[in-house]
Amino acid sequence: MADPVDPQWRWWRERRVPAERVHLDNAAAGRASTATLAATAGHAEREAAVGAYVAAAQAAPVLAEGRAELARLLAVPAAGLAFVPSAEAALVALLAAWPLRAGDTVAVAPSEWGPNLHAFGRRGLRVTELAAGGDGAVDLGALERMLAQPQARRPALVHLTQVTSHRALVQPVAPAAALCRAARVPLWVDAAQALGHVDTACGADAIYATSRKWLTGPRGVGLAGVAERWWDRLTVSASDLMADGRPADASPVWLMEAGEASVASWIGLCTAVREYVEAGPARVWRRLEQVGRQTRETLADLPGWAVVDPAGAGSAITALRASNGQDIAATRARLLDEHGIVTTAGAMTRAPREMTEPLLRISPHVDCTPEDLTRLRQGLLALR
Repeated sequence: MADPVDPQWRWWRERRVPAERVHLDNAAAGRASTATLAATAGHAEREAAVGAYVAAAQAAPVLAEGRAELARLLAVPAAGLAFVPSAEAALVALLAAWPLRAGDTVAVAPSEWGPNLHAFGRRGLRVTELAAGGDGAVDLGALERMLAQPQARRPALVHLTQVTSHRALVQPVAPAAALCRAARVPLWVDAAQALGHVDTACGADAIYATSRKWLTGPRGVGLAGVAERWWDRLTVSASDLMADGRPADASPVWLMEAGEASVASWIGLCTAVREYVEAGPARVWRRLEQVGRQTRETLADLPGWAVVDPAGAGSAITALRASNGQDIAATRARLLDEHGIVTTAGAMTRAPREMTEPLLRISPHVDCTPEDLTRLRQGLLALR
């Protein structure tokens, strides 16, 4: 039987261990390549053979190359990028280091990621909502008017989640960054769902992401990048041990880096990003947009379900709303147990300012086939 994978993307699947499930859950965690797995394991073995700190020093060129590639993707200097345990940890570190005061206002879109809202609240920030169009994208004209207000009425910070987790929405972060820069109001971008998925070189003042989703790197690694114009305003504390080991040309962002970390996972991420760059990021973005469109078209008239954001330009994510009262969590579990299909049950806490009901999320990668989508459709029909 012929391989159903698009010939242009067959190599993507061939570089991974055979899947035991139909994996339509890359927005949660992608499937790492065998090269990424081997690099991660190989560094762990090297630590056992020569010592962890010696192995890390030997791996410095690999880490420097990976850091430089990631910095280019995020449009920040390599010296302004730190490896951290997760995207959530990156946001916490940025909130601790940035010159913010309790009571300052952060402006967000209605679709903002729920845990980010909690992090702002813990930092003592007040949240105000940006105007958005009918599709949920930030209204750039309204943003410009907000930024033109007197200093006392402007937000201290604008924060955008570039690609939302719960549905197919991509925010216009590049033009928003230009507006914020002109007004001298910092823009932060949550690129957790964006890195490896869409163009993240947007000119943000701070941008952070994770390894495990569309880049298909290891779990337990995140990234925080800060534009150079903000370095001298950061307040980053560090132990004397970390300060003693600081490279001579490092920025204060370096001090955000985890002192005790899985360097093996960093090596795995560097391998994953190298493979991604070799594949051609723009080519990957186009394919992911195509896969998202194909998913929504396959599920468009599915009885009992409604596709959220049928257009969904730019995103590989598809969200389904249950129109017959189906339990989303139970549906996700049955798809996995009875049909071998991996998806996500999205709770309303993912976007509490926007979501009014749970959603079933489907997020295929570039090697998704029409047969995978047909199997999903048939599985949902069988669960009615």
